[in-house]
Amino acid sequence: MTAHDKDVKRMELQIGQLISIVANQNKRLNRIEDIERKRNFGNVHILPFAERG
Repeated sequence: MTAHDKDVKRMELQIGQLISIVANQNKRLNRIEDIERKRNFGNVHILPFAERG
């Protein structure tokens, strides 16, 4: 394996780690937004248009 191949492999691993970090941060943000939404609106459930009568 050449030095170039090793660099490419290392970069692929780092990109995978970054994707994982971003996904985890997105989950955390979604949880925070959910908590904030519950705090502001309580247990109000908004029905999609298809379910409204």
